[in-house]
Amino acid sequence: MSGIRSSNTVPEVLTRKALHRLGYRFRLDSKIGKIKPDIVLRGLKVVIFTHGCYWHQHEGCKLSYSDRNYSDKWIKKFENNRQRDQRVLKQLTAEGWRVVVIWECATRNRVEFEKTIKLLDKFIRSRSPKYFESSYREL
Repeated sequence: MSGIRSSNTVPEVLTRKALHRLGYRFRLDSKIGKIKPDIVLRGLKVVIFTHGCYWHQHEGCKLSYSDRNYSDKWIKKFENNRQRDQRVLKQLTAEGWRVVVIWECATRNRVEFEKTIKLLDKFIRSRSPKYFESSYREL
């Protein structure tokens, strides 16, 4: 487990490169209260999280395999991650931030990732909805 990184993951770097190509400038390691999103577009009031399918248990995705015999400790860890994600989402939207979640599996398939980035660009430019989530699931 010590080899697992919490920042500069492959999905995060791919997302940052795609945003940069589209002309967006953003902050890394920027906090909003006690919350530390992966990417922050302050001027547009958008925060982006790149979630690993396994650690955040992406529902319906094969990368979030949970058919193993997990101990109660791991089951509790995954549940705590889900609850924290929901709490963070509610807090940020209540403060007027628009929240984006890019799932790891969406970055693994090049065609799907390009579709996701186009939808993300449209979401950022629209300035209206409060939440965007990549819809692709690794089956």
